[in-house]
Amino acid sequence: MAINPPPNRSKIPMVLVRTKEAYRVWHDDLDNLTRIDRHTLGVKIDELFCALLELVYRGCFAYDKFEKLSLVSQAIAKCDVLRFFLQISWEQKIIDNKQYGSLILLLEEVGRMLGGWKRSIEEKTPARK
Repeated sequence: MAINPPPNRSKIPMVLVRTKEAYRVWHDDLDNLTRIDRHTLGVKIDELFCALLELVYRGCFAYDKFEKLSLVSQAIAKCDVLRFFLQISWEQKIIDNKQYGSLILLLEEVGRMLGGWKRSIEEKTPARK
């Protein structure tokens, strides 16, 4: 059985690439959390990241414009909640300034991309009656 190589990076939407980069930064820092933090807020943030990745991925490859719009809207909401929980982690000194700064910068970029993507879909999609 032949294994297919990973898809060409140039064909992967940039919003998905940036979301994966943000998750990689988070995942690299996850081991540095204390045990209790890793199993409380750490798990919550990790679940939010995984849900965001899934929504972005499904939105990238959805064919129906209304489904795509719904998925992108859900991804925007998930990204906002994720930033909120990261802020709580930073305020509680669970993650340091450097970790928080790099994650927030990446997630703000993802949020801007998702917002632009949503506007683009809305412009191309006739309103439902």
